[in-house]
Amino acid sequence: MEVGQLLSLLPESTLSELALLTKVDKYAKKLHGELVFKLLLHCILSYKDNSLRTMESAYESMAFKLLNAQRKSERIRFSSISERLSVIDPAYFEKLYNTCIETYRNLLAPAKPPLIRFDSTIVALSGKLLKVGYHLKGGDADHVRQLKFTIGFSNLPIAVHFFTEQIYTSENAALKQAVLSFKPTEAGVIRVFDRGISSRKTYDELTEKNIPFISRMNVKSKREIHISNQLQKTIQTATLNINSDYSVYLFKDKAVKAVYPVRCIDATRKQDGQAISFITNIKELSAEDITMLYKHRWDIEVFFKFLKQELNFSHLINRSENGIKVMLYCTMIAAILLLAYKELNGLKGYKIVKQKFINDLEISLMKDFVVLCGGDPHKVNTYLKISPE
Repeated sequence: MEVGQLLSLLPESTLSELALLTKVDKYAKKLHGELVFKLLLHCILSYKDNSLRTMESAYESMAFKLLNAQRKSERIRFSSISERLSVIDPAYFEKLYNTCIETYRNLLAPAKPPLIRFDSTIVALSGKLLKVGYHLKGGDADHVRQLKFTIGFSNLPIAVHFFTEQIYTSENAALKQAVLSFKPTEAGVIRVFDRGISSRKTYDELTEKNIPFISRMNVKSKREIHISNQLQKTIQTATLNINSDYSVYLFKDKAVKAVYPVRCIDATRKQDGQAISFITNIKELSAEDITMLYKHRWDIEVFFKFLKQELNFSHLINRSENGIKVMLYCTMIAAILLLAYKELNGLKGYKIVKQKFINDLEISLMKDFVVLCGGDPHKVNTYLKISPE
């Protein structure tokens, strides 16, 4: 699928309807929500090191003129962009993000296996620059503020959370909220997360609500055997020796036993002999399947690397809470477009996908330019030696 076809699934009518619904343009004279969205999306995808001055320059480019025929001014100052990002309502961009999830998920094959991986990433800046966020106590950390972004990732980033309050320093709070608030459209979706959640109370809550999960825990965690080892012999996988599969009660603070038992699967890594303990409330799958499903958690680490390296996610072009939320949703939309383009065209990797996407977009814009000038867009393919569909 070409980029032009992909972008056509998010038509002008949808952007306008959501703008009316959220009243994002109520007090705006020039930088309307639709324009801000298009400019941000264009710059996130086109420039690795986006900035306010880059956006100012990009607004005047031929490419953006073709992308945004509705623009009314020949120039926008970077200071105006910064001011608008500080006050614009993020609800418009959140609804655009949710619309993109619904639209592009329908194009893709269902995620296999049916997992959603949860993890967080942190952006830290000097407290002099960042007025929102929490800080860690002690030493130089007193002068640094941190923001936490927690994402749920299947084949697309289908759940995002932005945390600024001190309570969310702990992953037991941030990951827990992200996992519990996720409402899948289909049954049986397994939540996979790392040892950031260690609260026995959270394990109990997940089990009580019939939310299947897989995680890891400290091998030295205090436990009481509920059902003895279910394995007759050690199971060998490509990377692990799985030694035991118990049902156990874990202990909370002050030696209080958890309400519900969980499965604890103990293994050692073949590479270095390190002991590993997996924890789950899923009874139907084999110990080998549980360890293999947890291995898929690494996909979200790769996704975070892609966000930071290719979409410049760690760089905040606006440091207000509104501006940060807008950048979060626009970056996720850019990621959704790239991931959909990647799968629909059978491409591998991330860096090359972004480059191909930009090249394809340039060709699409070139055809639009030819049409606007009264020419034949098919001749663009001939000139560039592109095979017709």
